[in-house]
Amino acid sequence: MNTRAEEKLKLSVPFWCSVRVIITFVGFLGMMVHFSQKTNISIALVCMVNHSAIEQHGMKTSSTKLNQQCLASNKTISIHGSYNWSKNTQGILLSAYFGGYILTQIPAGYIAGRYGARILFSGAIFTSSLITVFMPAAAGTHWFLFSVFQIFVGLAHGTIWPCMVVTMAHWAPANERGKLMGFMNAGAQIGNFLVLSTGGLMCSWNFAGGWPLIFYSVGTAGFLWAILWLIVYHDSPREHRYINEIEKNFILEHTRKNIRSKDDNSHTPWHALLTSSACWALFVIHTCSNWGTYTFLTSIPKYMDEVLGFDIKSNGILSALPYGSQWLVINLSGVLADLIIRRKILTVTQTRKLFTVLGNFIPALLVLSLAFMTCRLKYVAVLLLTIGVALSGCCFGGGYILVANDIAPAYAGIVFGISNTFATIPGIVSPYIVGTLTEKDPNNWRIVFFICAGIYTIGVSIFLWFGSSELQSWAVRNRDNSILPDNLLSKSDNDTTV
Repeated sequence: MNTRAEEKLKLSVPFWCSVRVIITFVGFLGMMVHFSQKTNISIALVCMVNHSAIEQHGMKTSSTKLNQQCLASNKTISIHGSYNWSKNTQGILLSAYFGGYILTQIPAGYIAGRYGARILFSGAIFTSSLITVFMPAAAGTHWFLFSVFQIFVGLAHGTIWPCMVVTMAHWAPANERGKLMGFMNAGAQIGNFLVLSTGGLMCSWNFAGGWPLIFYSVGTAGFLWAILWLIVYHDSPREHRYINEIEKNFILEHTRKNIRSKDDNSHTPWHALLTSSACWALFVIHTCSNWGTYTFLTSIPKYMDEVLGFDIKSNGILSALPYGSQWLVINLSGVLADLIIRRKILTVTQTRKLFTVLGNFIPALLVLSLAFMTCRLKYVAVLLLTIGVALSGCCFGGGYILVANDIAPAYAGIVFGISNTFATIPGIVSPYIVGTLTEKDPNNWRIVFFICAGIYTIGVSIFLWFGSSELQSWAVRNRDNSILPDNLLSKSDNDTTV
């Protein structure tokens, strides 16, 4: 299709009142449910655990090392939860989810890419929701059963990011990829924001035991969403019953060249994929960036409690604040990244690197500052934490998170599945390290932040050197992969959309 015809087709296609935006919004809600179920335990543990009993039994020996003014204002120490779980046990519970999460990434990438994301995405949320509503009962039985439930939730959730990437490969035209993927990804931050802010309040309620409401509410939301996704989503614009011809043809024209159809029996180019420097640069930055992501995601409420001395209501609200800010940054960065690429201010690769630097290097500097914060500067610490987590949203709106779709749209689910498998390792290791380091001395939070800043810096350095967002030769599909109506396609069309 020549440039003039392409521009004419683009101008005739509405954006806001379109099926692709509706699908993106429902996907946004799905990511919101996903992360609210993923993060619920980090705030719930603060009020599930009997801190006073732990201290009396010698499991917490560090209180005298805290500033006495911190102790005087730290009301969470007087909260009497039901469970006497040590910090090591809490670290295991936080890590258990990721033990399941890491196992299903690659299979899900293959299945979603080969057969579609409709059933897999809906089934994953339905399964995790069913398990989630029974987690309070599991906790009351034994912490080990609770951890097993966490593993199963992780197994279900491990399929979701590959599904999201495949969904966008089929429904997001390249020139809209940043804002559509950015908005859909931003559901994760709204999920974090809602569960952390409301979870702290639920903990203080007397109804139904307080903290179990956290699990019941996100489980119920998941059941409703699973049904909605089946109603709204179809695996290809060709299959959607409510899409008009103009929008369908526009999406297919800007995605069809680089995606696999369900009847495509070609083999995945595993050797080329696994020896690609662009893929490995993605794997490294994703893993290093996720060290910071999961450290904060699982440990912010504990940091607010143990170091900054906030009560449980303030803890939940202030723990949620960074993710509300991150949601805004993700959406703004997605729009800005698309604008930069569309106006050819920077190449796609340069744009991804710019936003990845903004989302990793600056947070690394702010994390170093957090290492020197105490409860006397607790609001400064909250501000630094909020800015750091918010800026990391640049990675989701315009940075490395979009690279799998850039370099290999046909295999985006598999590439992202492999990447997220490596990137889940920090989720397993980080909570245990945080628990072990801070078990005896909360001043060791400083070491936690030093480690985090160092890993951030290593990841972004490698991505700057080896990273790329150019369509890889091994991922190029034949033009005959799918055919649009003859009146809309020119046989001489040899353009490439990246």
